[in-house]
Amino acid sequence: MSHRSSRPRTALAIAALLTISVLAAACGARGGENVTDAAEIDGTAEGAPATAPADDGSGVDSPDFGTVAAPCGDGDLSVADGEQQGAEGTIQIGVPNDRGATIRPGLQKPIWDASVAFAAWCNAQGGIGGLQIELIDMDGKLFEVESAMQRACGTAFALVGGGNVQDDLQFSGKEGSDFHKCGMIDIPAYAVSTAKSMSNGQVQPVPNPTDSISNTWFRDFAALYPDQAATWVPVWGNLPSLKTVKTKQEAIIGDVEGMEQVGEFNFPPIGTTDWTPLALSIIDSGATSMTWTGESPDVAKLLEKLRDQGWEGRALLETNQYDRLFLESGSPQALEGTLVRMAPHMLEEADEWPAVRKYLDLVDEYVDGGEVALLGMQSMSAWLLFVTAASACGEANDGVLTRDCIMEQAAAVSDWTGGGLHAPQDPDQGTKAQASTCSMLAMVEDGAFVRRFPEVGGEGDDGDGFHCPADGLTEVTADVGQGEVDPSRGY
Repeated sequence: MSHRSSRPRTALAIAALLTISVLAAACGARGGENVTDAAEIDGTAEGAPATAPADDGSGVDSPDFGTVAAPCGDGDLSVADGEQQGAEGTIQIGVPNDRGATIRPGLQKPIWDASVAFAAWCNAQGGIGGLQIELIDMDGKLFEVESAMQRACGTAFALVGGGNVQDDLQFSGKEGSDFHKCGMIDIPAYAVSTAKSMSNGQVQPVPNPTDSISNTWFRDFAALYPDQAATWVPVWGNLPSLKTVKTKQEAIIGDVEGMEQVGEFNFPPIGTTDWTPLALSIIDSGATSMTWTGESPDVAKLLEKLRDQGWEGRALLETNQYDRLFLESGSPQALEGTLVRMAPHMLEEADEWPAVRKYLDLVDEYVDGGEVALLGMQSMSAWLLFVTAASACGEANDGVLTRDCIMEQAAAVSDWTGGGLHAPQDPDQGTKAQASTCSMLAMVEDGAFVRRFPEVGGEGDDGDGFHCPADGLTEVTADVGQGEVDPSRGY
């Protein structure tokens, strides 16, 4: 386990801003940016929840959460002695987030709001086997992750449903603030850095390993648009964390027939005002398609310049561009036809998927001014996985919850959809986790996101509107760093 050296604050600020974009790799969802409320998604007045059957797990008062039957309720579970400081009958859970960041106010607010909503709903059902959830707000404010960890170490039983943009800073190497030295466990909404995503002591409901990546979205793109897919370039912000995402995309090309990489382009991580030179370079390369690792407004501006120069190619983007800011930053004509890969369900389709409806309505019901986003759905998926593991631990351990039991039971879960919030995943610990092959493609059409492929119930739909081919996984053999693994831990 390595110790973290201090970095100049200016460098940290630039790195943090661009690392926000790398949350695309966390199943594509972006912390605090793809933010809206239920009214905007539904078109209902003042966020009023749509009427849904109570027996499909979508109703606010239903004890079920989508396909997860009654995850919360009364019982006689207890927490093992010495593994938290909460009072009897409670379970203390830390929620890492960065919503107090001054350079991005409200960053990741949706994962905190999701956690607040889930805890309130679960406690109203009776708690986790009778244990009332007490949340510990671990707002790391981008630069204060070590202090946030201090609030949890020695106090919280576990971390659930959260994440930090600079999650590598959870490993301070110091007593009282280092994830491993505190013996902490985590079921996060997302993990972004290699240090965190490939560490032990955590199980991700939507795994984001650095040694594997789904190739399904590239293959589907090549099948749908063979002429535009033929020549491709990755475009990325020039920072190591963003380069990792680019490297993973490059690994896919070897597994996709009909696509050839004809170059790569990076741009300064901050301060670019004229995107014309980059647009001309992409055109000169002969590329007819591109991916992007960076901020939503910037890629929209680049597409404007590409269209101005007559480019007729197509952009294939990560899920962090499923963002109203992307739509608002470019003209409908420039963005028309852009494709975005998705592993969570689209919020626009909430009334088709009971768990998505449940998520939107719980935030509306329990959080004043609550905000929703794809990372909020991943947060609720993490909570559901934690409660599912806790129930299994209670049965296997005479009603006593321990951290190692939670990790064991969470890692044993497979075909996990968060009750129907996202495509099937196979959670596991650290270096054992693999990316899911499942995805769908959304497309910008007339200034809005719509489903492009597969159609629900149509060709390529392997279940609930996702394409999940058996050969849809690419191994990443390039050196993209290592996880913070503590071999002394049993989990």
